[in-house]
Amino acid sequence: MVKKMSVGIEPLGKMVLLELEEAAEKTDSGFLLPEAAREKMNVGLVAGVGPDAEHVKAGDRVVYKKYAGTEITWQDKDYLLLKSKDLQATVL
Repeated sequence: MVKKMSVGIEPLGKMVLLELEEAAEKTDSGFLLPEAAREKMNVGLVAGVGPDAEHVKAGDRVVYKKYAGTEITWQDKDYLLLKSKDLQATVL
């Protein structure tokens, strides 16, 4: 069963909607990182899946290809809409 989205964007076909994770603002030891030094993470939380997407479900944390998909800002949150084939792994 596919979970319905609550953000107002419903992917079609084999598309997946990811809520993007923010890059770390500090190192593990507590040093603040300047914005230019922060790496954009290629990890996101699956917010919704199209009816034909396989091997992923809402709530999964996944790694995706670096230049895949379309970035969307919706209700002050950043999302990425991409094809399920551009997902590379789940993060446990």
